[in-house]
Amino acid sequence: MNLSFIFLYLIFTLHVESNEVQCHKNTVAVQNNLTLSRSILKVHCESRDDDLGEHFLRFQDAAYTFSFHDNLVIQTRFKCILWKGANLEYHKTFMAYEEGAFRKCGLLYSWEAKDDGIYLSKNGEPMKLLYYWDI
Repeated sequence: MNLSFIFLYLIFTLHVESNEVQCHKNTVAVQNNLTLSRSILKVHCESRDDDLGEHFLRFQDAAYTFSFHDNLVIQTRFKCILWKGANLEYHKTFMAYEEGAFRKCGLLYSWEAKDDGIYLSKNGEPMKLLYYWDI
């Protein structure tokens, strides 16, 4: 019985490791495109396991990005909070990435903070307004 368990475990481990090699990381990118106000964008993203800290982006700085593999056991979710305005008085909390029923590989979620709200483009699709700023 123990030998068959070890054999199955080895097969499972090799299968998971080979899938990791084939499965490119997913990426979340956040861009400051606050054209009218040109204010600083404060970004704080976290998952159940990782707090990525606070980042400050000036208007049209390079995007803040992070990459990851979906968790095989627990659903992968990254929540972000964005702040804007002279005193960071406008903000929005949202789910920047949420794993679906199936594991995802190599996806790009591009978030763009604009003066009227927060936009999303998945894998190069056109940007869509998803959230308005809260005060």
